[in-house]
This record gives sequence, C-alpha cells and structure tokens, in this order.
Amino acid sequence: MEIKGVIFDLDGTLIDSYPLTTLAFKEVLKKWGNIELTEDEIYLSFGPPEKVIFKRFVGEDKLEECYLDYVKIFEKNSKDIKVFKGVREVLEELKRLEIPSGIFTGRGRELSIKLLQLKELSQFFKEIVSSEDVPNPKPHPDGVEEICRRLGLKPSNCLHVGDSFMDIRAGKGAGAITAGALWGTRNLEKLIKEEPFFLLNSPEDILMIIKK
Repeated sequence: MEIKGVIFDLDGTLIDSYPLTTLAFKEVLKKWGNIELTEDEIYLSFGPPEKVIFKRFVGEDKLEECYLDYVKIFEKNSKDIKVFKGVREVLEELKRLEIPSGIFTGRGRELSIKLLQLKELSQFFKEIVSSEDVPNPKPHPDGVEEICRRLGLKPSNCLHVGDSFMDIRAGKGAGAITAGALWGTRNLEKLIKEEPFFLLNSPEDILMIIKK
C-alpha cells in the first residue's frame, strides 16, 4: 500500500464546526421555513450542499435570503469553530513531506473556502472539491474521484479521511483507502459499521500510517 496523497473531509474532521452548523441550521430554518429539526435530523441531512438542503424546507423565493443569513451566522461566530488538536501539525508535516492534500466536503464551495481562510488552513490544500462541483453528493464516490483526478493520483493511492459513514462509503466507492476520524464523529456506530480500512484515534495516526 503506497499512499501518495491524502483527502480530508472538512467538518468534523479538520474543524469542530458541528455545534455552530446545528445552531445556524436551526435558526434559518425556523426563520425562513417555520420548521424545527432535531440535531440528528440535521446531521443526517448532510451530504448535499446547504442550498440543496434548505430548498427542501424553504420556498424558492426565500432560498437566497435563507442562505445569506446562514453565512452571516458563520462569519459572526467563526471564533467558536476550533481546528481539531493535532490537525495543523499533521498538515504541516504532510506539506513538508510533499504529500499533496485535498478536501472533499459536502458543504458548499463558497463557505468552505471562507472557513478555511478564517482558520488559516487554505495553504495546506492543493484542491478543494465540494458537492456543488460534482453530479452526485456523498455518499456517492463522485467527489473522491474528482479530487483524485485533480491531484493526478489514483484513488488506490489516496488515503480518504472522514468522520461520517458517508465519507467511508464515498471513499470505498471510489476505490480509495478509507480512514475513520474518531475524534470528530457524531455517530461512531454507523462509522464502524462501514468498516473503514483504518480507524484513527487522532490526526497524528495519519502520519504513522504514511511513514510505515
């Protein structure tokens, strides 16, 4: 097994953004769609970009305003989003080793780029693919296949790291080496059930795998 590149999920893998995401979802859906979802319902809706999710609950005429409110909540409260312990150091080491890193996220492209900039992580990634960039969102393999294409690597030579069962399904579907990020998962049982090739207790485990 030769790992030539690493593909990361964003939320729950690199940054601890679920609390703010849940808050933002609840606020805008209540305001623009008069609907209240539980945390589990919000979590299970992830995969497509936010506008696609909002469209299920909010009329077309309110969609843009709903999304703008959502973005404003993130901009106003970005300090509440933390980079997981060890992530920055691992990204720095991957860069030093000249192992390219990319991101495949279900989040929309605009806000993903903004969050990476706010958390000063942009410089570590050669490519970013969001669900808006591919025909089918997670758990379909389209995004993993696309980012491998952009990196010029075979999926079989890429470690795909994510905290969700959807990440593992997407990685397996593309033929990547899958790794479950236990430090950020919201549903450990579902993640383990997908049988990722590796289970990672901390970001540092990525380097142990690569340096074997």
